[in-house]
Amino acid sequence: MSPIAEVEGRRITLRNLDKVIHPATGTTKGELLHYLASAADPLLGHLHGRPLAFLRYPDGPDGQKFFTKNPPPGTPSWVTTAEVTRHKGETAEQVLIQDLPSLMWAANLVVELHAPMWRIDQGVGIADRLVFDLDPGPPATIVDCRVVAVWLRERLAGDGLTAYAKTSGSKGLHLLVPVEPTPSRQITAYARRLALEAANAMPDLVIRKMTRALRPGKVYVDFSQNAAAKTTAAPYTPRALPEPAVSTPVTWEEVEECRAPAALSFLIDDIPARLERHGDLLAPLLDPARARPLPTGEGGAGEGDGEGGDEGAGDEGAVDR
Repeated sequence: MSPIAEVEGRRITLRNLDKVIHPATGTTKGELLHYLASAADPLLGHLHGRPLAFLRYPDGPDGQKFFTKNPPPGTPSWVTTAEVTRHKGETAEQVLIQDLPSLMWAANLVVELHAPMWRIDQGVGIADRLVFDLDPGPPATIVDCRVVAVWLRERLAGDGLTAYAKTSGSKGLHLLVPVEPTPSRQITAYARRLALEAANAMPDLVIRKMTRALRPGKVYVDFSQNAAAKTTAAPYTPRALPEPAVSTPVTWEEVEECRAPAALSFLIDDIPARLERHGDLLAPLLDPARARPLPTGEGGAGEGDGEGGDEGAGDEGAVDR
């Protein structure tokens, strides 16, 4: 009989807690749930109000994986959902993880948690964050990403914007920037231009198009996750990999001093000590006083650059690396 846990007054049936989900470390589903409970305070802050997409991998990274924005069958009535406008004015329900019981319910499904750059209370596609996903094409690694990250940090600072870093939990780095609420289309246009500037400044290292043939040995600066329909792996989410890797906030000192990929690779067991030592390094993203406007004159008028094909129109889009 499956155990039933009571979490803040909500009863949740927990199944297959001894099932190995991450084979490289023998990490079980129960251990994943324990990790998410331990990281709940900062994680819930970054999920709050953001309609989520789930990458589900209930049989581990080598089993079936599927990406969904719709509430899974059997979603309890006490889990918050919101009606979100998608393509051509159509709407659909999506899950919001607003509290610990909802987080534990989602964790029981074995999921990566992916969030948009906007909150439902501000309106669909009115973003309060800007994101760059720095994705290395082998043999490039996260060590190469750090060079690009530092360049983007300084470029953003020149426009009065402050960037914070986290690992993607997979191969690369994410940069997140708090901004005053701005239409996603305008933020995408601004991020697109900075990606192009980075490619021009570091042509031997950076590309800003997704073309696979161009990727080996380069860092792809993906700006497209700023689009309203796109999502990015949330801070502190586990990833669907052989090891229980986590998308982990990091200091700029750690980024600058990285000389080997292992230096910026963190598993679920690493996170409690990091939280005790650093607190939530991305807490400034939750402070509206830290948000700054995009530079004057940025936005829709400068969107097109004649290349196209980067942003995509799908609801789910590509899972970030």
